[in-house]
Amino acid sequence: MTTGNSEPLAAAAEPGTIDSVLLIDGDNDPHLPPNFEVSDRALVRVFVRMGAKLPRTLERRLAALPRVVTVVSPRGGGNAADFVMSLHAGILHATLPMHLPFTLVTADRSLGVMADELQRVGRQAVLWTSHEPRGGRRRAAPAARRPSSSGTPEDRDAQPAQAPATRRRRRGRRPAAAVPTAPASPAPQPDRRLAEAGAAYAARLARIKDPPSRLKTLLNDIRHRSASAGFSPEEILEELKRSHGLLVDGEGHVRVKRAS
Repeated sequence: MTTGNSEPLAAAAEPGTIDSVLLIDGDNDPHLPPNFEVSDRALVRVFVRMGAKLPRTLERRLAALPRVVTVVSPRGGGNAADFVMSLHAGILHATLPMHLPFTLVTADRSLGVMADELQRVGRQAVLWTSHEPRGGRRRAAPAARRPSSSGTPEDRDAQPAQAPATRRRRRGRRPAAAVPTAPASPAPQPDRRLAEAGAAYAARLARIKDPPSRLKTLLNDIRHRSASAGFSPEEILEELKRSHGLLVDGEGHVRVKRAS
């Protein structure tokens, strides 16, 4: 693993041998994404401040890779490494082919703008962090317990009060007849919603100049672009193959059918 503030093009002289780009903010999130395939064809940049050290676990995992460079920012403020990371991301984007996906690892929300901008111009880009959302996951409210005559005064005070209307309900009084409501509109059938999700993503593939050429890259992009559709990337992939002419060979190469 090379260390220094070398230029971003140091390991990108032969872009045909690169299949992915990984940029790691070593100051606040020095980790590898669990689903990132670490291979000899990955171009990796780790950005740190002067004097900072990476965790040994990360160093061991990256040590054997040929295209890993630890970029040490010049002396400056706490955000010096962030600025250098942004600079390298821009130069690599302008230099490498558009079909190469970028993965950005950082806990700094302001650096998420890089991923947004890369996506806006048609680059496959994913932002990942190992940090939990601020405040953590909300705990579910505890289930209410039935009042108990043997409980302490504190327990009885904590129990929800019974609704006054329930206590004053008169015996023999018939409940009011339910007012019929208009039937709700039927929800779209799953097959129809899947077809709509597949058509939307197929339209995106037709718009971009360099669609994903590898199966893994395509699935990652579907996961990012169609997360709100309610289907797994594999389900949408099968719909693309079934209805939109997408082809995937045995080696994972993707071929997108273009309209003539």
